[in-house]
Amino acid sequence: MIRYRKKRKTMLKPTDLAREFAYPLSNASVLMSSLLLFLLLELAAFGRILGLFLALLILPALLRYLMRILDARAKGQDAGPLVADDLLWFSHGWSLFPAVHIAVLVYATYFLGSRYGLAAMLAADVLLAIVVPASLAVLAITRSPLESLSPKAVGGLIRRCGEGYWILPTYFLAAAFLSWWLSTRPVPDFAQELVGYYLVFGFFALIGGVVQPYHLYQEVRIHDAVESDQETLDENLLKERTTVLNHAYGFISRDNRAGGLQHIHNWMQRDPEPDSTWQWFFEQMLLWEIKEPALVFAQSYLSRLLQDEEYVMAVKLMMRCRLINEAFKPLPDDKALALEAAEYCGNDELLQVLRTP
Repeated sequence: MIRYRKKRKTMLKPTDLAREFAYPLSNASVLMSSLLLFLLLELAAFGRILGLFLALLILPALLRYLMRILDARAKGQDAGPLVADDLLWFSHGWSLFPAVHIAVLVYATYFLGSRYGLAAMLAADVLLAIVVPASLAVLAITRSPLESLSPKAVGGLIRRCGEGYWILPTYFLAAAFLSWWLSTRPVPDFAQELVGYYLVFGFFALIGGVVQPYHLYQEVRIHDAVESDQETLDENLLKERTTVLNHAYGFISRDNRAGGLQHIHNWMQRDPEPDSTWQWFFEQMLLWEIKEPALVFAQSYLSRLLQDEEYVMAVKLMMRCRLINEAFKPLPDDKALALEAAEYCGNDELLQVLRTP
């Protein structure tokens, strides 16, 4: 286990902001990788059929690398160079989801502007400037496209970051204005594209830098182990778990939540991989439209983690559930251990919540 006793900062200093914005330039491997992607995109723009093929290869790599920069800076780490896996469409599919954000931005900028006028376009852009950075941060933390679209998760992250978060919408709008202003000046197209390209890289690095002081990965992210388990899970076991989950859903959909959860608990006692079964069922239940059964299940999952003194995982689970429903709390019998876990991890916010009657 790792202790997280470090006092959480409330906002980045100006020097921290400058460092994050300059990160794509100051880190040699990121600089070389980003320049390579830029030159390949420029080549694709002049390549006709070959260019289209090249663009289909490079654009996913660009999105994936941008998300890797955000992910790394949110952990205070280096992103590293571009690797072969970044060119694969089927590798880490969640990291391609920013394409949806781009599509929404294009729609807001062009279609709304042409149909409803400048005021509608500006209003939509301001709203997106507020929401998109948080959505991208949630995507990096949870690895879940669905979670990144959740108003509760996005709003929870904005509240968690406090005043420091508003640096990101300000940067977003300032970068958009700078790009527009350059397009009205006699600046070569290549220079405009290079500046716009860097502004995008700086934006993703800055999102990670703004999130990093709050250690949200320590508090929220519990998805990595699930993804790893899914890849190695025995096919027959996966089918059996899925069957049990479907039967439980049948009970719950008929207003028999207790029966559905009991059906899962009974089967879990026979699961040959008990270390992964709790998290697997919890994650799958979160995919349901109604989240309450997953949160009730999470209380039992939390009890197990606390009894096993898995305090870091327990705190992650509690913070994850509170993103879904701020009223989530452990079972009364687990309150003392939950307080001990929050204190162990140095999570002052959770301590305050748990101490509130």
